[in-house]
Amino acid sequence: MNPYSWSFDPSARVINYKSRIQPDSYSFYNTLLSNISRSFLIPFFNNLKIRGKGYYVYKNFRNTITHQLGHSHRTYIYSYFLTVRFLSKTTVLLFGLSKKDVFLVSSKVRASKYMNIFTGRGVRFSKQVVYKKTGKVSSYR
Repeated sequence: MNPYSWSFDPSARVINYKSRIQPDSYSFYNTLLSNISRSFLIPFFNNLKIRGKGYYVYKNFRNTITHQLGHSHRTYIYSYFLTVRFLSKTTVLLFGLSKKDVFLVSSKVRASKYMNIFTGRGVRFSKQVVYKKTGKVSSYR
């Protein structure tokens, strides 16, 4: 006799799991299954801030991110499984269900224009602290 029973309800799209074993013996598996199911429900977020004159980022209806960051050409970054929202003119919010996809796309946007250590212009993560380096002229003043 099988101590476990599984059933799937297609109308409600719910997986039912029942066990005749004591709760102490399968609490590890119960928490593991709940963590796996919860990972599909919790989205991952990442904020990017853009600083500089004439720098802008926009997207089309297919969530293709295009930016103009001081280059003579445009670079297209495709984000198939993400949603891109603009919180302000200089702040971009990326969110999706996969942590890998969110950080891969945000690192591609950030790698296109790193922060300049002297002026502080470029793309950075929202909570990233950037310290400006003193230049030759300003160190003598």
